[in-house]
Amino acid sequence: MNTAIQIEELSHNTFFWKYYFCWSRGFDEKEEVNIDEALEVVEINETEAYEWERIFFNYDDIEENPRYVAGRINDNLNFAVEFAEYEINFFLNDIYIGNLGGHFEAWFFTLDELLSFEKYPNLFLLFLPMTGISGDQKAILKPVILKHLNTIPKFEAHSEYISDCILNGLVMQSPFLEINDIGLTNTENHSVRNITDYPRYKEEVTILNKILFSFINEQR
Repeated sequence: MNTAIQIEELSHNTFFWKYYFCWSRGFDEKEEVNIDEALEVVEINETEAYEWERIFFNYDDIEENPRYVAGRINDNLNFAVEFAEYEINFFLNDIYIGNLGGHFEAWFFTLDELLSFEKYPNLFLLFLPMTGISGDQKAILKPVILKHLNTIPKFEAHSEYISDCILNGLVMQSPFLEINDIGLTNTENHSVRNITDYPRYKEEVTILNKILFSFINEQR
């Protein structure tokens, strides 16, 4: 089986996006349920979904040959998202930036960085759970999320509710910080950009900060 996933395969793919967002840290604050339970509002045939998942993610050989989606955004920036057995790993320019899973590392992208990918809808949605925002930024990001969720069959009827659950999982306890000669960092636990607690990431974060800064300016 070809382990590479073409990013176009994700467009309007209800099975994929329901599977994917179940890995995120979102939650329903009122009902106190995690996003995997909240996403039960997206009604699909569970038997068909499981069979699709087994085949799509190559479960028979996922340990040795995990599937991944990768591509080049421009001359200076490429990405890869790897669907391993127990986690989803994220890379920019072959540099690890975090994962979704039991020992997650998230809150990597700022709101401005995420919005710079908006012209690439599938990439925007892939990077969404890896984003960190402040509480007052929910109102800025929500209409953008709604626009993209409304393109996914069976999501559109519940996009308001799903977007609220996703946004709940993106809010950070502390803001991003600008450090001279390094760029943007944060002090959030479980974030690769927290170079105070994880100094091993300092060099690579510095490299990516310069690249992302340039990319944002190009998209304006």
